[in-house]
Amino acid sequence: MTNPSFTLYLARHGETDYNRRRLMQGRSIDASLNERGALQAEALAERMADVPLDAVYASTLKRAWQTADLLARPHGLVPLLLPDLVEMAWGELEGKPILEFADYLKEVGAAWKTGRFEHRIGGGESILDVQARAKAVWTHLNESHADGETAFVVTHGRFLRVLLTVALADRGLADMDRFPHSNTGVYRLERAAGVWTLTLMNCTAHLEVVPH
Repeated sequence: MTNPSFTLYLARHGETDYNRRRLMQGRSIDASLNERGALQAEALAERMADVPLDAVYASTLKRAWQTADLLARPHGLVPLLLPDLVEMAWGELEGKPILEFADYLKEVGAAWKTGRFEHRIGGGESILDVQARAKAVWTHLNESHADGETAFVVTHGRFLRVLLTVALADRGLADMDRFPHSNTGVYRLERAAGVWTLTLMNCTAHLEVVPH
């Protein structure tokens, strides 16, 4: 795409011990990056060092803003924290091993694919609640940046998926699980003539230097 008016990069935060141990995080778990997560964030920062950025946004949760801070430093920026970027609230599931409720999550996923979005997962948020926050973020981003600018958003896996369905006119909530979300996997969206196009999807090329 030539001469996009606004380019937006998005990524999930780096790894935490909750990720490594396969525990549900959600918005009430304010985990820090682990050693590998910090290395992932540093690799992401190196990848983006030569890309002119006008703003870096992050969730208010540690794992996101720690990632964003490392990313922003080479550009002389300080991450702008947006509370609406926090992860979905998974209620009573948070902090527990994901394997313990894998069948429940399959049921939830099946419901989402058939357009049933109202259920509050684990007593937390419904996916419609998350979508409302994503719409607010999307409006803010579009209204805050002039043509020719570039911004980067660091957020969380489920929120990232929902935000992408808000951004792309041909996608809806039933499509959100089509978007993979590796730790620090990079997405790029480009807007031209008012239309947004996905031009990079969960790219992890920068992680080749990070030990497994």
